Amino acid sequence: MRWIVGDLQGCVRELEDLLAAIAFDEHRDELWAAGDVINRGPHSLETARLWRALGGRGMIGNHEVYALCARSGRWPRKSDTLDALYDAPDGEALLGALRDLPALALLPGDGDGVPDTWLVHAGLHPEWTDLHALAPLLGGPAQTGPHDDDWLLSEAVSFATRVRCCTETGARTRFDRQPEDCPPPYQPWDALYAGATRVVHGHWAWRGHYRGPKTIGLDSGCVYGGPLTAWCVEEDRVVQVPARG
Repeated sequence: MRWIVGDLQGCVRELEDLLAAIAFDEHRDELWAAGDVINRGPHSLETARLWRALGGRGMIGNHEVYALCARSGRWPRKSDTLDALYDAPDGEALLGALRDLPALALLPGDGDGVPDTWLVHAGLHPEWTDLHALAPLLGGPAQTGPHDDDWLLSEAVSFATRVRCCTETGARTRFDRQPEDCPPPYQPWDALYAGATRVVHGHWAWRGHYRGPKTIGLDSGCVYGGPLTAWCVEEDRVVQVPARG
C-alpha cells in the first residue's frame, strides 16, 4: 500500500502514532510525504530520520526549500526549529535526501481500478497543461542537474511549493486562510485546475483535509494542534491521528 501523509513539520510522535494506526509494514507499504517533513514542530531531526528510514519518499515542500537555502546562505536565517538537524552528525545526509526530492511526481495507478495520482506539495500552475512533460523538469537535482540550490530557487519550484490562491495567469497572493475567502481576482489554485488526473497536495493548513472533485488536501495542521492525515492510494482511505499537544 502507498500512504501519502500530510505536512509533518517535525511532529515525529504523531507520525509514530499514524504508522501504528495504519499497521505500516516497511516491507509491504510505502510512505510518501506531501512535503514539509521538517521545521516549525519540535522534532525535525527525529522526523527526518524516521522518514528516511522508511524510504525517504515524497515531495519537496517550502520548508525544505527554506532549510536548504538558509543552510547554504542563499537565504537569511529566520526563526526556525532546525538547529538539531543542522548540527547532527547525519544532518548533511538528511538534508541531501530532502534536496533530492521532486516538486512534482506521478504515482501510477494499476490499470485495474486504482487511477493515476499526481503528488505536489502546494499546487499546480493553471498554465501547466502537460504535466507529463513538466514532471522531469520538476524532478529534483537527481534528474535536472548538480546538487546545488539553483533548482530550488526556480519560479516553477516556488509555485509548486507555495501556491494557495492564484489568478488564471498564475499570479499568486500570500493569502493563506479559507479558500472561499481568496481575495478577487485570486481563486484557489484547484478551482483553475483543468486536468483530469487526481492531484494530492499539502501546504494549506487553514483549509485542512478536504476532498474536491479532482483534488485531495492532506495538510490538517498537525503542528498547530490539528490531526495528522494520511491517504491510502490503493484503498482510497483516509486515516487521521490526533496531535499529541
